[in-house]
Amino acid sequence: MKLVDKKGVLLINLGTPKSPTTEDVRVYLKEFLSDRDVIRMPRFFWLPLLNFVILRSRPAKSAELYKKVWTEWGSPLLYNTYLQAGLLKKKFECDENEEFFVDVAMRYGSPSIESKLLQLVKSGYRKIIILPMFPQYSTTTTRSIARKIDEIIMKNKLLDKIEISFIKDFHSHELYIDACCDSIRDYQLKSGQPEKLLLSFHGIPESYIGSDEPYRDQCLMTANLIASNLGLNEKQYEVAFQSRFGKAEWIKPYLAGRLESLPNENIRNIQVFCPGFSSDCLETIEEIGEESRELFIESNGKDFGFIPCLNGSKKFITLIEDLVINSEKYTIDFRTLF
Repeated sequence: MKLVDKKGVLLINLGTPKSPTTEDVRVYLKEFLSDRDVIRMPRFFWLPLLNFVILRSRPAKSAELYKKVWTEWGSPLLYNTYLQAGLLKKKFECDENEEFFVDVAMRYGSPSIESKLLQLVKSGYRKIIILPMFPQYSTTTTRSIARKIDEIIMKNKLLDKIEISFIKDFHSHELYIDACCDSIRDYQLKSGQPEKLLLSFHGIPESYIGSDEPYRDQCLMTANLIASNLGLNEKQYEVAFQSRFGKAEWIKPYLAGRLESLPNENIRNIQVFCPGFSSDCLETIEEIGEESRELFIESNGKDFGFIPCLNGSKKFITLIEDLVINSEKYTIDFRTLF
């Protein structure tokens, strides 16, 4: 197959510091928290607060958390995203499919979207499939990636040189729901059934919800589809939102609040699964697996089960393969997102 007929594929995740050091975490947090799609406070107020307060105190605390989850291959998020890319490559090789070249990029940190996009262009790829690894669309994640790609294209004068196929979300895709349910069933086969399954999604500020922000609705749809597939009634599961930052009101219910109140409702055996994270990372391994467990037990809970994310599960890789091979079915004009 000629190179001109091949397509480059970028699996894009949120990002990670280069190392769990205070300085590298500071660099990462500065890029992340300077994103206008993530923090929407007026710049004249937010940037001084970020640079002179937050970036002087938070990096050291975050670095300690990253040290707890860091692996010999780097951050869990980076490792798991490369694992997914590697398994997808193997699947294409087994199927003797030479149409696609798969790589990984991060919205913040390294490897950057710009470096990988330019590398693909330099290698001769003209058709590039962008797959944000977020099942549910949010302006804080997927739209931010779309803006960044547009910025890179304009900066490097690539408008007439490449064709971008952009996949917006896959929150209700049958293979995604099946992959989530398989992970839950596999865990429960070994650990037993809980009194309640909590489906925890990353939160966003309540003020962000609007006509251009379907995130909460997509999270609820995903949760309902998972529950239906598992045959759960409304008392056997619930949805919560984690990772609240700052004092503003975020979408509810808050996971932390439910972990504290469930034992008082005589629910002391729970399991938590995070359908909005395609890869385990700091927010799942540390926040759910450690902090949430501790909070639940301290609140008189008895059994807490953390169900790992999809990572390299066979059905999830099959989902990614379908999204890539049939990208024309899922592609949107990414510039319509902003």
